[in-house]
Amino acid sequence: MLSDLAVVSARVPHGTICLNSALTYWDLTDEIPAEIHLAVPRGARRPSIVAPPTRVHVFDAETFSVGRQQVSTDADEPFWIYSAERSIVDAMRMSRWVGRDVALHALRRYVNRSGAQAARLTELSRELGGGPTMSRALEALLS
Repeated sequence: MLSDLAVVSARVPHGTICLNSALTYWDLTDEIPAEIHLAVPRGARRPSIVAPPTRVHVFDAETFSVGRQQVSTDADEPFWIYSAERSIVDAMRMSRWVGRDVALHALRRYVNRSGAQAARLTELSRELGGGPTMSRALEALLS
């Protein structure tokens, strides 16, 4: 799967691996998505990629770079992906695409990790939208 992420990223250098694919990369879900989820900023050309199977999502251009980072495969192939924290916030905000159970499981898995930054999740959710949803979910998990 990592090579597929690098292939898609090479084809769409302004794109970012997101949602279920990012959750899988960060080991926040046990799900293996049937397609790669790729975000592009609103206003950019929307690519059509058949192989590997790819679903393109259009994200707000103003917040597109928030949490975006470059990582590499074991073969040193670079690709862009959203941070674990951004991926969780997006999963909670866009649970209709990700699945509510998947989003809540990812959040639970994240907060149980050593070094989890619940405050960063709250900050990001305010910046990206969905602050009340994240606050309620964190409060339920941490109480």
